[in-house]
Amino acid sequence: MAEINSIEDLASQIKIKLNWNWTTNKKKVIALYAFNATGKTRLSNLLNGENENWNDTEEEIEAQSENIKTLCYNAFLEDMFVWDNENFILKFNPNSWIIKLVVDEGLEKNIIDNFKDIINDNDIKLEPSFDFRAWEVKFKIASGDNEHVDNIKISKGEESVFIWSVFYTVLQTAISDLILIEENRSTDIFNNLEYIIIDDPVSSIDDTKIITMAIKLIEAIKSYNWNTVKFLITTHHALFYNVLVNSFRLESRSKQFLSFSLSRDNNIFHLEEQWDSPFSYHLAVKELIQKAITNDSIEKYHFNLFRALLEKTANFLGYENWYNCIVWDNKQESIRLLNLYSHSRLSDLESNELSIRDKSLFQQIFNDFIQQFNWNN
Repeated sequence: MAEINSIEDLASQIKIKLNWNWTTNKKKVIALYAFNATGKTRLSNLLNGENENWNDTEEEIEAQSENIKTLCYNAFLEDMFVWDNENFILKFNPNSWIIKLVVDEGLEKNIIDNFKDIINDNDIKLEPSFDFRAWEVKFKIASGDNEHVDNIKISKGEESVFIWSVFYTVLQTAISDLILIEENRSTDIFNNLEYIIIDDPVSSIDDTKIITMAIKLIEAIKSYNWNTVKFLITTHHALFYNVLVNSFRLESRSKQFLSFSLSRDNNIFHLEEQWDSPFSYHLAVKELIQKAITNDSIEKYHFNLFRALLEKTANFLGYENWYNCIVWDNKQESIRLLNLYSHSRLSDLESNELSIRDKSLFQQIFNDFIQQFNWNN
C-alpha cells in the first residue's frame, strides 16, 4: 500500500501509472474505487488540467476544441445542466465544446437512443427531445397506442442517466473516430486526445441500470485497440467497480489493466492495488470507520459511509428503512445527524469540521450497530 501526502501527489502517481510503458501495443485502463469525499472529484479535475468555463466566448470555445487532450466526466460536467422547475425543462449551457460537438455532428439521436437503452423497461418508455434554439431538453412518457404524457420532470437517477448518455455518446464518437486514419475522421477534435477520465457516473441510479451502464462502457473501451489513449474510471459504487474489474481481468492479454482502492486518513491518501481478489464494500467501510474512531479522525464523509452501510444492512435483513438498524436510545437525534452529513453533492470539496458532540454521537451509534448485528463475529 502506498501512502501519499497530497491530492496533487496522488494525481501525479496516477498519471505515472497511466503513462507507464507496460508494453508498446496494449491499451491502459485503471479502475479506482474510493468512498465519497475521498477526493475523486478533485483528482479528476487535476488530471483534467482545468475546468471548462461555461461562459467562454465563441472564439475561446473554438480554440479550446482544437486541442482536446482529456475527455472528462465528473460533477462539473453535470453542472452544465440545470432544471427549470416551473416549466419542467432541463436547460443546458451552450458554451461548451461538448454541446457544440453534439450540434455539429448531429449526435442528439445517438444520445436519445443511448438514454432509452439504459432507462426504459417494458412498462415505461421515457424519451427526451432536444431544442437547440432554446438550449433545453424536454421529457415525455410514451404509454402506447400513440398516447403520451408530455413535459415531465424526471427523477435524479434518470437525470444522471441522461447526462451520462450525453457524455457516453461523445465518448463513442471519439473512439469511433480514433480508430480511423485522420483523413477519414468525421471531426479532428479528438486528434490529440490522451486521456479519458470518468468519475462516478452512477449516482442515484439503481443496480440494474448501473450494470447496463458498466457493460456499455466496457464495450466502448474494448472497441479501442490502440495504446494512445489511456482510461481512468473512478467510482464509489462497489457493484459498478466489480463489474469493470471482472470484465477487464478476463481479457488482460489485450490490454494492461490495474485496479486500486483509495482511502484517506486525515490528509494522507492510501492507494492499494487490488490484484485478483474481489472487493468487499461492507468490510472496507467497517474497517475505515473503525480506524477513524480509533485515531479520532472522524470526518463528514464517514457519516455518509455509515448510512450506506445501514441501508445495505437493512436491505439484506428485509427492513423497510435504514434507521431500523439504529438501536441506540437517542434514535431521532441519530437519524437527524446522519441525514445532515449524508446529503452533499460535492462533499469532498467541503470543510470537514465536526463538533466533539457529533463525533461522540457517531461513535456511539456505530459501536452499538456493530455489537447489535454481530459484525465482529
